[in-house]
Amino acid sequence: MVRFVVAFTVALLVGAGAAYWTWHTVNERQAMVCRVCNRPVHPNSRTVALVGGRRTWFCCPACALSEHEQSGQPVEVVELSNYRNGQTIDPKHAWVVRDSDVNPCKQHQPAVNVDSQPLQARYDRCSPSILSFPDQSSAGAFAAEHGGQVMSFTTLAAGYEK
Repeated sequence: MVRFVVAFTVALLVGAGAAYWTWHTVNERQAMVCRVCNRPVHPNSRTVALVGGRRTWFCCPACALSEHEQSGQPVEVVELSNYRNGQTIDPKHAWVVRDSDVNPCKQHQPAVNVDSQPLQARYDRCSPSILSFPDQSSAGAFAAEHGGQVMSFTTLAAGYEK
């Protein structure tokens, strides 16, 4: 009987360890790679949204907002990151700059076909860029230097709703 209890305890501990390792690996991957485009999640453009009720990490607001159009699932952005310092911003109070000359998601390596000829991108869910700021003045100062349109995040997000 003692051997059974010891074997059961060891099996239980091994199972719990495997479950923890799996949970940790999945969460680590989510924090480092965008769920939909597989680009790195940059701390200064990280976006968290509820997709179909499930908390999901995205590389940028543009990728998150396009998710509804791509998947058909409801998407609610619940966290944005301040482009200047990476701190979390409540989307209800955030201001964004859309279509500036800065896009952290832009691929730096050109894609090529089997003949090593460059491919032309027809659609990039992360373009045009959307960068978040905690207030209108910060967004305006950034836009003065890098171009783009300044607007509240709620106004921008309303344009993506169906």
